[in-house]
Amino acid sequence: MQQWQLATHDPYYYNFKANDLLKNEIAQFINCSSQQISTQFNVAQSFSHILQGLQWQKGDEVILIEGDYPSVTLPFQTNKDITIRWIKPVNDMVCIADIQAVLSSKTRLIALSYVSYRSGQVQPIKAISDFCKKHNILVCVDATGALGVIPIDWQLVNIDFLTASLYKWCFCPQGICLTIFSNSLLNQLSLITAGVFSLTNRQLIEKSTDFASCGQQFESGNLNILGIMLAYETFRWFNQLSINYIHLLLSNLAQQIIDLLLDKNYQLLIDYSQGPRSAIVSFIHPQAQSFITTLNNQSGAATWRDGYIRLSPGIYQDTKTIDKLAQLL
Repeated sequence: MQQWQLATHDPYYYNFKANDLLKNEIAQFINCSSQQISTQFNVAQSFSHILQGLQWQKGDEVILIEGDYPSVTLPFQTNKDITIRWIKPVNDMVCIADIQAVLSSKTRLIALSYVSYRSGQVQPIKAISDFCKKHNILVCVDATGALGVIPIDWQLVNIDFLTASLYKWCFCPQGICLTIFSNSLLNQLSLITAGVFSLTNRQLIEKSTDFASCGQQFESGNLNILGIMLAYETFRWFNQLSINYIHLLLSNLAQQIIDLLLDKNYQLLIDYSQGPRSAIVSFIHPQAQSFITTLNNQSGAATWRDGYIRLSPGIYQDTKTIDKLAQLL
C-alpha cells in the first residue's frame, strides 16, 4: 500500500505476481497444483466457464439440487439445450440414491454446494464423486461455505471443478473467488474470453496467442488486487494454523450453539446429528427480528433468511461468545 501511495511499483507486474503467490498458498492448503487454480470475481462467473466453455448437445442433462444457492443453479437454467434434473434433498443432504433416481444416458454433469448455505449441512462430496466417476459425470462444486472450515483434499475428493467466493470464511471482500479445474476438464474447455493475463507469457507481446494451458488461461484481465493481497495473508495464516485445527475449533463452537439451542427448546432447521459438522447453525426464532436487533446492539451479527436465523461462529471467538449468546436467547 505504501508503494502504491508513492507510485514506486509497477501495478501491471505486481498484479499477477501477487496472484501467483496466492495460488501457491491455496495449493498448499488443499493439496492441488497451483497450475490448476484460476482467480475469478465470483461463483457465477466461474460457472460461466463450464456453461459456455463445454460443448453442449441438445438434451444434455444436468443434475441440480432444490434449494441450492442461485449462483450454482441459475447459470445452467439459461442454456436452452440443457435439461435440468432436480433432486430434493432430505434433511438438506444429497444421497447417492437421489442421483441414481434421475440418472440417464444423457446425464453429463452435477453441480452442487459443498455446504448448504441455508443450514450448513455438509454434502458427501467424496461419495458423490466416486459414484459419478463410474458414470462419466462431471462433478462441479461450490465450496464457498466449506473453504476455511472443512478440510478439503483435492486429491481425495477427486472432483472436476471447485469454486469458492472468499468473503465467507476467508476474511476477504466481495469480488474475489478461486476456481480449481481438474486436468481432464481443462482439456475439455474452450476459452470464452481472453486477455493478456490468459497468455503463458504475460508480457505485452504483439499478436501473441500463446494461451496458458493451465487455470491461468481463464484470467483474462486485471484482477481484484486488494482481494488477492488479503486472500494471500489469509491462506498464509491458515497454513500456519492448519485446517484441522480450524475445523476442530469451529465445529466445537457450532456444537455448543446447537446444544444451547436445543436446551432452550428452539427448533433447528435440520437434524444436525446427521453428517459431518460445518460452522453454520440455523434455527427458528419466534421473534426473529427482535432477536437480530438485540444481537446487533450487543455487537453480534447473524443472517435472517426466509423465517430462520443463521449463526456462523468465527475462529476469533470462544466460549465467551456462547455464554453471551445464551443470555440473549
